[in-house]
Amino acid sequence: MKTLAAPVCRLCGSTDVTLVSSTVSEAPDAAVYGCSGCGIVYVYPIMTEAEEAAFYAQQFEQYMARRSGPGWKSPEAHFESYRSEAERRVPLVTPYLRSSDAMLEIGSSTGFFLHAIRGLVSSVTGVEPSDTYRTFAAALGIPTVKTLDDLGGRRFDAIALYYVMEHLRDPIAYAADLRARLNPGGRLLIEVPNVQDALLSLYRLPAFSAFYWQRAHYHNFSPATLRAVLERAGYRVETIPVQRYDLSNHIVWMKEGKPGGAGRYADVLGEEVDAAYRKSLMVNWICDTVFAVAAMA
Repeated sequence: MKTLAAPVCRLCGSTDVTLVSSTVSEAPDAAVYGCSGCGIVYVYPIMTEAEEAAFYAQQFEQYMARRSGPGWKSPEAHFESYRSEAERRVPLVTPYLRSSDAMLEIGSSTGFFLHAIRGLVSSVTGVEPSDTYRTFAAALGIPTVKTLDDLGGRRFDAIALYYVMEHLRDPIAYAADLRARLNPGGRLLIEVPNVQDALLSLYRLPAFSAFYWQRAHYHNFSPATLRAVLERAGYRVETIPVQRYDLSNHIVWMKEGKPGGAGRYADVLGEEVDAAYRKSLMVNWICDTVFAVAAMA
């Protein structure tokens, strides 16, 4: 039987916590807790720094392949499979971009998002640790470096972080450090999974819970906790609800307990029904994603 370590919230130091889940995918010694002090939902314990470095250097692409499919194995297949994701993001970020902006994306992968928006801004640059993905993006004409340090003292008008914040050991310090990378009037454009996702909070599906809590997601944000983290890092924050997955996906989760159902019943349900369902989830903030714009305070 697993013996759980005494949890300490990494963001506020509180030990006043509630057990959310005693299991974390691929982390048998970890559990998930909700902090009564600041509200964050977090995995504890997390990987050591050495384990984390080895995970991202040697295991991350295989880890994502197990969760997301074989598109992660080939940069060409990955780029093509994520075109629709890039198209989804563009109208959300467009109101927060200017044609004169220099844009940086941290965790830019094959460059699918930067490729989609580079006609809307003056320049795009990526940060991507994967040698394979970085080379692929460079071949598309998207300058991509391995680490932030490789950028020297360069500053940007907008920095995008898609599904990065939940992986960070100290998201407050990381966001605060990015202030030095922003020009006056600069913005962070952030998306994270919403821990209030209806599959967890409304339907409470055990299969989805087993899928959702994962070793690489150290912090699991709600709109309120993401806002609090960014405000503590010195930003003014706007949060916007987003529902990425459709009603068909949710029906398949409820019927079969697995992902991959997007669009399966779209011909029967129709766009109007799906749009109404998404809107209801977003209005009630039980959607699957939080989009945040963090401006220099």
